Amino acid sequence: MTEEPDNPGHRQVYGSDQEIIEEAIRLLAELDDIPLHQMTALYYQHGFEELRMVVGDLLRILRHNPEAESGQG
Repeated sequence: MTEEPDNPGHRQVYGSDQEIIEEAIRLLAELDDIPLHQMTALYYQHGFEELRMVVGDLLRILRHNPEAESGQG
């Protein structure tokens, strides 16, 4: 895990952009495979946080920083 030079404080977990894309695909497939009886509030909370993180990484790949635009970064 390395700190990104253009985004101090943000730790990069993935070794490449391709790994981020593969993780997004894996996460969506995993969320799709959950049986209805397991779709609890915790499921949605956890799923939202994971999606938020991977979408943030995908946006970084596209050179788009939503935190900077919202005044948070």
